[in-house]
Amino acid sequence: MECASTACQMITSALRMKNTEVRWSWMNAPWEKMLVQETVSIIRRIRQKGEAMGLTDCQKEMIRAVAENDIRKAKRCALASIAEDATQKNSEFCIRYRNILTSEGSAMISMPSELQDILLCEDPALSFKENRYYVTKEQTDLAERILRMSVVSQKLMELQVPYKNATLLYGPPGTGKTMFARYIAYKKGLPFCYLNFSKAVDSYMGATSRNIAKAFTYAASNPCVFLLDEVDAISCNRSKGMSDGASKEIGRVTITLMQEFDRLPNDVIVLGATNRLDILDEAFISRFPVKKEMLPFSEQESKAMVKKFLADIGYVFSEEEIMGAIRKTQDQREIMNRVVLVLAEKIAGEV
Repeated sequence: MECASTACQMITSALRMKNTEVRWSWMNAPWEKMLVQETVSIIRRIRQKGEAMGLTDCQKEMIRAVAENDIRKAKRCALASIAEDATQKNSEFCIRYRNILTSEGSAMISMPSELQDILLCEDPALSFKENRYYVTKEQTDLAERILRMSVVSQKLMELQVPYKNATLLYGPPGTGKTMFARYIAYKKGLPFCYLNFSKAVDSYMGATSRNIAKAFTYAASNPCVFLLDEVDAISCNRSKGMSDGASKEIGRVTITLMQEFDRLPNDVIVLGATNRLDILDEAFISRFPVKKEMLPFSEQESKAMVKKFLADIGYVFSEEEIMGAIRKTQDQREIMNRVVLVLAEKIAGEV
């Protein structure tokens, strides 16, 4: 009973804090409200039943996380509690909230107000579906190298030797550059942080450079896999000359980008992604020890990607339906959009 009473006091105190509105500002979705409500409900049941029922380790960790406003840890504990429950009466509840807790939107990590929209961060442990992700042998080799070098980078840091575990991915749109970066974060067990250059660009002189600096400062102080997506939006080739004011500003932004890049510690895994390697600044490109072209999938690879996705969700497509999805395109996004459309029509026919 002492454990339950202590837990109840922790939650009650947290909920009664003067800055409750700020402290619980993340509680704006059904699963987040459920997390707090279910935590309090667990404590009440334990207090009612006395010594006959005690808190499990998962429940204690979830209570502690909710009280300390550690939503990421609370979600992990909630998933662990769901996994522990083998009762038939709770099966529908467990399935529903496991799916909600592992959906892509639920994995987003709250960011400081000055970084919102500029830097997006998520927990891939909650959102990335490895059983659905098709990876080629070449991509597997690249991933293994990046993960291996993350250990080497730590050793080099101890020797005070600067080294950037940085890989520049280039290739046409729809070849899986962003998803590959998520895969690396998932395998490494780190948050996935995505610098949104379209949001970072500001019309005010110097504001874009400040936005980029803020994002890099966050990445440097929070171990993560840091993706610089569509870097061609701001990193221009200065050797081609820049006469107008806008071009000069982009040139200054490119310099800021490289300066902030150089300040990153060894333990940050950096991936850059671009569709236009040809227009990137050569000095910026040189900062990536590894450059890797992401090629469109072959027909066989596209079929394997679709079949792996379908196998994980428990649906079967005919060969004609699969070929219809991959026909006349090598864009992975387009292929999966077609697959989901066919799947939606199948489900609609079952309802």
